[in-house]
Amino acid sequence: MKTMRLLGSLLSAALLLVGCSDNTPKQVAIGFDQIELKAPANFTSCDLIGGTYTFTNINTGVVTELEYPLSVDATVAEGLYNVKFEGEAEVSVDLTKADGEEGAESAITVKVQGVQTNVVVKADGSFSLSLSLSVVPKAEGGFVISEIYYVGSAYAPDASGKQKQYNGDAYIKITNNSDTVLYADGLAFVESQFTTSSKLDYTPMVRDEAITVDAIFVVPGSGKEHPVQPGESIVICDNAQNHKEADESFMDLSKADFEWFTNSTLAAYPDIDNPAVPNLEVYYCYTATIFVMNKQGTKAYAIVRIPEGTTKESYLNEYTYEAYYTNVLGNPTKPAKYYKIPNEWVVDAVELRGYKYEFAWPVFDPSFDISYTYCGDLNAGSIDYGTAVRRKVAYTTEDGRTVYQDTNNSAEDFERNVVPSMR
Repeated sequence: MKTMRLLGSLLSAALLLVGCSDNTPKQVAIGFDQIELKAPANFTSCDLIGGTYTFTNINTGVVTELEYPLSVDATVAEGLYNVKFEGEAEVSVDLTKADGEEGAESAITVKVQGVQTNVVVKADGSFSLSLSLSVVPKAEGGFVISEIYYVGSAYAPDASGKQKQYNGDAYIKITNNSDTVLYADGLAFVESQFTTSSKLDYTPMVRDEAITVDAIFVVPGSGKEHPVQPGESIVICDNAQNHKEADESFMDLSKADFEWFTNSTLAAYPDIDNPAVPNLEVYYCYTATIFVMNKQGTKAYAIVRIPEGTTKESYLNEYTYEAYYTNVLGNPTKPAKYYKIPNEWVVDAVELRGYKYEFAWPVFDPSFDISYTYCGDLNAGSIDYGTAVRRKVAYTTEDGRTVYQDTNNSAEDFERNVVPSMR
C-alpha cells in the first residue's frame, strides 16, 4: 500500500521501572526519552494532534493501548511486543515547483500510522522504539488488491481426517478503486523473496528503497489495451480452467482475465495453458516448474507499475543486487543475487501471516502495510482450505460503485476466511 517515504524525528520517551510482585511481569512506566516518531520526508513541520500506541505482547497476546500524549502514569508490562501508532497530525508539506519557481507550503491535517515489531521492554527499564510514520491514504485511490485466494483448495477429508491439496485454482483480484478509467497494461503481480515468518539480517538491507521479489508477472500491452472501468476488477490466476470439473467446491477460473504460465520443464509437474486467456509476461520466476502461491501464507504480495520503456531484458540487467546474512553460528553466508522492485513502483501491497507461524517482520517497507492478514485459525495453527481474504468495503457511491477500504493496515482492511468470489 503506497505512501510517502519516512524521515525526520518528532518525539522521544523514557522508561522508569515501577515496583511489582516477583510473580508477575514488572510494569515499566513510559516517559519522554526513548520513543522516536519519524515524519514523512516532505513534511516541513508535523504536529501530532492525538493518537494511540498499541502494544501487543507477542507471547501472551495481551494488548495495551496508551493514548498520545502519554500520561504520567502510563505503563506497560515487561515483554516482547509489536507496537503500532495511529493518530492525526497537522502538517506542512513542501510543494516543490518546476522551472526554477520558488517552492510553496500547504498546511493540511492527515491521519498517520507507524509500526515496529519485536520491541523488547525489559524489567530494568531498557527500551527503544522508533516508528516511521506514513500517511494513511484516502479510501478512494488507484488499483488495489481486493481479494487473494492463496491457500488453494482441497478435497473433502478422508476417513482419517486428512485432506489432499489441489493446485491450480489460486488467484488474486485487482480492482480499480478510483473514479476514472485506469489501464492494466504494465501492471505486475509480484511475490516477496523473503518470508514473514523468518527475519534474517541481510547486508545490505534494501527494504527502505526496494522490495525483493522471487516472481514477477506483468500484464502485457502497449499502454491502453486493457482498460479497467471505475469499480471494475481483473482476475489473474494460476490456471484459467474451470476447476469445478475436479470438484464442485473448487474455483471456476475459465473466464479469468490473465493467467501466469511458467511452461514447466518437469514432466511430473506440468503447467496448463488456456489459449483463450492471455498469459502474463514472466519477467522472472524462481522456479523452473509451476509457480504456486505460498499456501502457508508466509509471503507478501504486491502490484507494481513497470515504468514505460522498461523491458524484461532491461529490468533483469538493471534491478539486481547481492546480499548475505549472518547465520545462527555467527558466520556470514555466501552473497546471493536477488531481484528488486523500487518502492516508487509499488501500487499496493499486502503482508500475509502463516497460520502456524509467528509474524517475524514486514518484508516490505512498513509504509506499504503496517500489519498483516491471513486465512486459518492462528490459535489452533490450522488452515482453512477454500477460503480467501477480501478487502472491506469503505462505502458505495450514489451510482452503485463499490469503494474499498485502504488504510495501509491489512489487519483492519481485510475480511478473513471468506468464501472466494470465484467459487
